[in-house]
This record gives sequence, structure tokens and C-alpha cells, in this order.
Amino acid sequence: MAEAKHRHNHPAYAKMTYLMGCPVQSRGAGARVTSESGEEYLALFDQYGNQSLGYSHPRVIAALEDQLASGVVNSTKIMFEPVPIHLAQTLAELTGGQLPYSFISNGGGEAIDNALKIARARTGRKNFVVAEGCFHGKTIATMVAAQREDHQDAFGDFMDCFVTVPFGDAEALEAAVDEQTAGVLLEPVQAESGVVVPPADYLSRVRQRCDEVGALLILDEMQTAWGRCGAPLAHQLFGVVPDLVCVGKAMGGGIMAISAVLGTEKSWEIVHSLPSSFGSSLGGNPMSCRAALEVVAITSEPGFAEHQQALSAVIAERLPAMARRFPDTIVEVRGLGTMWGVELVDDAVAGQVLHSLLESRVTSTYSLYRPSVVRVQPPMVLSVEDLHGGLDLLEAAIAAASDAGTTHAASSSPLTAVVNSALPADTWLDLLRQKPHCLDPFVGAVAGDLPGSLTSWRAGDAAVVQGDLGLEPTEWADRVHWTDDGVLLSAVPDWMWKDLSRSFSVRATQNETSSIRIELRWDTDCGHHEPMIAGAVAAMVVARLTTMPLTYDPNCRIEWINE
Repeated sequence: MAEAKHRHNHPAYAKMTYLMGCPVQSRGAGARVTSESGEEYLALFDQYGNQSLGYSHPRVIAALEDQLASGVVNSTKIMFEPVPIHLAQTLAELTGGQLPYSFISNGGGEAIDNALKIARARTGRKNFVVAEGCFHGKTIATMVAAQREDHQDAFGDFMDCFVTVPFGDAEALEAAVDEQTAGVLLEPVQAESGVVVPPADYLSRVRQRCDEVGALLILDEMQTAWGRCGAPLAHQLFGVVPDLVCVGKAMGGGIMAISAVLGTEKSWEIVHSLPSSFGSSLGGNPMSCRAALEVVAITSEPGFAEHQQALSAVIAERLPAMARRFPDTIVEVRGLGTMWGVELVDDAVAGQVLHSLLESRVTSTYSLYRPSVVRVQPPMVLSVEDLHGGLDLLEAAIAAASDAGTTHAASSSPLTAVVNSALPADTWLDLLRQKPHCLDPFVGAVAGDLPGSLTSWRAGDAAVVQGDLGLEPTEWADRVHWTDDGVLLSAVPDWMWKDLSRSFSVRATQNETSSIRIELRWDTDCGHHEPMIAGAVAAMVVARLTTMPLTYDPNCRIEWINE
């Protein structure tokens, strides 16, 4: 499965998903997803806001089944269509009539693009002010807004209409917004920059500055809406009314693709005067709108808000307690409502923690632009009991990453260790020559299935070996090079490994004892994700090398070398 994804879809994510230990997904219900092999995984993350109501919410499923049974599943784009009109009315009511208009589309980037068009048309200006670390989508326009050098390197020079200022710095924003500014585009809480909450008066100061120069305030609430931060829409917590709000993701119940831009009457004049400039072939279709109506109904019920308050109270108590317990591993915890991030000392430790969670049957992820931040943003249907259980396992994973006695050297490639053994050096040399993979943690549990003698190989020949770093074994071609004091294993570059080498060197010590120096180096060629992947791989490697030599010498000791 991983190799097929690599070959035909997303090479880097295929390797990352495999090496992190992710299984093949099957059915999901509530806050749990079942793997193809039947094991249940508890979700501490809602898939970037898409699964805020969990998986296969029964009311959303029932609404879709009802709509499907009605036969009204297509959009003519000519006749009056009751379901999207009803949704537009409902969204207006959700904002107390302050944002009475909405245009319904499919994805978040589409909604943001529409908001940018409205702001330009309304003001006659072209410039926008955005925040460092923002994430507004993956269309060319929304990637321009992020102003990231890696994007510019890959896709060429972007439009020069975006000015970037630090998020949460009201003075910097006030200085940047002027009479040439069409709009200010912000997230109420930045998600992919590591879950960053602005100062309490930040949005009100932004609102005031926009009013002073006639610019529009545009808020991206793709991840913060539907009760995630403690109110139906997060901006309601800050006491401001934006000109435009973009919503989506959980709006479709985790099943249907839908987004919308909501606007004030004044901002909507261009839609009146130039309606043909706003359209979406499948946006606002009856099926997606019916799902959205049910989502709004579920998240508007009084019991729903009370449950979010209970979940929020648990997270707000437990994550700071973890930070106090592990001050050398956790840099900071921050969040609002049930949207939190745990910033760890580096990307590699985050990789270790995420891998440990998966081993414990818990799913979470990292922040896109700050991979050292592990997300705690569970489906809002999670029970308080399950939240405590998930946080218990998160705390255990951080404790394991903080244990200097076992994992201090397991930060990334390369890794170096020395095994001190009571066995003579000749014994180890003979073993390595007959079974060159006997101490290879990349082959791991299947090492015993390799041929008993590989001495018939000619030096440098490649033979297929099987590793089990992921949940399923994978194969690659290894070259074996015998040396005077041991063996060097090197993988032939393939879909998984750009580089994978393992060196085992034996030397005699006093009293007929010996030591084995082990040097491990790997590279999956996954760009800026490499440190996080390396952390997960290193955790597995360290765990295996702690026990593998004991098979041959129960009294040996392993020492990790920091170089």
C-alpha cells in the first residue's frame, strides 16, 4: 500500500505514513477509527478540522441518506434550490444577522479566493496584510498569502500584493495597514504555525485600524469554527464583527466537501453588481448543504457547548501540568477551547512522540509549518473519559521521549552505539559473517528469518532483505561488504531509502571480551519532514538495539555515543 501511494500519489507522505507506523484505514465511528486489521485507534486530532464531529456521525449520515432518498441530489444552477437557500438563512442566523450573506463553494482555498475578490472589488485596492505563519489553503493565491520562501523557491515569484507582519503584534499591523490596503486576512487562532493564540485585544485593534482606512477584515475560520474554540465562530469570543468570514472543513460533517464565505451587507455589493464573477460548478449542491445544515444544528444545541467546556477544562488543566513535569522536553503548551498544541524541543522528539502514540493506538499529528508542535485537537464528540485516556498515553509518550537513560541519543540520523560483550571478538566476527543482519535494527524482528549463512555472497552483491519498521514488512535490496573487523550493510537506493547504511565493527578488549561499534545512517529524502521522520525511526532503532544483542550475550551492555 505504501509503495503504491509512493508510485502513484504522494511519495513523501507515503514514506512518512509507513515509517510512522500508520495502518491501513477502515471504518470510523465517533472518535475512533478502525484499521484494516481490526484494531481501534483513538483520535486526539480531528484531521485539520475536517472531522470535528468525529467519524460517521449518525445524524449527518441520516441526513445524507434522507436527502439521497428524496431524489434531490443535483443542482441545476438555474432553478430555486431549497437546501442551499435554507443553509444561507441558517448561517445568517448563526451570526445574529451581522453577516447576512454567504456564498457556498467546495474547499477552503476557494472560499478564501472569493473573499479576496470581494475585498478588492469593494475597496478598489489590491493589497492585503497577512500574518507570518498563516495558512489559508493550497491554491496559488492562498499560498502567495503565506509568503513562505520554500513555496516561492518551488513555484516561482508570487504576486506582490501581500504584506506580512508578525501574528499578534497589533502595532506592526497598524503600521502596515494603510489607504492602499484592500483587506487584512487573519486566522483568529493560527493552526499550522503551532496553535498560536493572539492577545485578547488583538482582533479589536485590527478591526479599528481597518475601519480607520476603509479596509476589510477577513477572518479564516476553517479550523476554529463550529464550537472548536468555545463559541460557534471563534471571532465571537473576541467581540469583533469581521466584514468577511471563511468557513468549511467540519461544515461538511467530515464527509462532504463544502465551504463558504460569509459577509456583511456592505461587503456584498460586488456580488449584486457582478454576480457572474462568483460561481462554483458543484459548490452549494443539495448533498453537501444538507450535511452542513445538520452540522450547524448539532453544534448549536446547548448540550454541545457544555460538553466542549468540559473537554476544554480537562485539556487546559492537563497540558500545562505535563509541561511542568517535562520542562526539558516541552517548550510550551498553548491553545484555546479544544484547539491546543504541545511544542517539543525539536522535530525529532515530535516524531518520537507521534510514533509512540500510534503504537498505543492513538492518532495525532504535527503543525504543518512547525513540526515540533504535536496537536491536541480531538473530535468534539470525544467523551471526557476517552480524553483523559488519550492524554494519559500522550503523557506516557512524552515521558518515554524524556527518558535520557534510553533515548537521549535517538534524535536523528546518524546514530552511534557501542555494545560491550563478554564474548570474544572472534565469536562476534563469525556471527556477523554468517548472519550479517543479526544486529540490524532495520530488519528487526524478521532477522531470524534470513538465511543461516550468507557467506556465499560475493562482496558488493545485492540481495533482497525484509524490514518491518512499519506495520507491514517492506523489502529492499541490500549490499553486504565484509571488512577486516566486521560488516557494512548498504541499501540500494529505492522508493523508501535514498541512503541506508549500517556498520558493525568488532574489536577485542581486555580479558577476552569485546566491543562492537555500530553506526547507523539513513535518509528518506523527505525534505523538511526528514527530522521528524528520523525521530520516529530512531526511536524504533534504539528500542530494538537495546534488546537484539541480548539474544547472543544476555549480559552485554549497550552505550549510546553522542557525536
